[in-house]
Amino acid sequence: MADEFFDDEQELMDQATGAAEVPAQKTRTSASREARPAKSASGREAPPFWMVLAIAVIALLLGMVIGYLAGSSATLSALESSQAASEEQLASAADDDSYALPEGHPDVTVDEDGTAHVAEDDGADDAA
Repeated sequence: MADEFFDDEQELMDQATGAAEVPAQKTRTSASREARPAKSASGREAPPFWMVLAIAVIALLLGMVIGYLAGSSATLSALESSQAASEEQLASAADDDSYALPEGHPDVTVDEDGTAHVAEDDGADDAA
């Protein structure tokens, strides 16, 4: 479409400069107008190589970002479920009798912060 505009402007300029060049110019413009449909009928032209590289880089970056987001969300959900399962195990183990210390072992209590304390039992000193 831009070529047709240019051709029309070129014809006007040629008419202004002289009538001798007009027939030659008209034959060139009509030949170029006839050649254009043949070119468009052959199909599309390939994009420039730099554009192909730019599209490939953008697709690669988008794939990395989407993969990172999907992987991190899957990992977080797996960690949350394993944390919930381990908390259930600890809660059930505290109530279980198999978790109790063997007979004769000093009574040990553990605070919430993880500090262990040995409970002093006056009965153990009397037995000795």
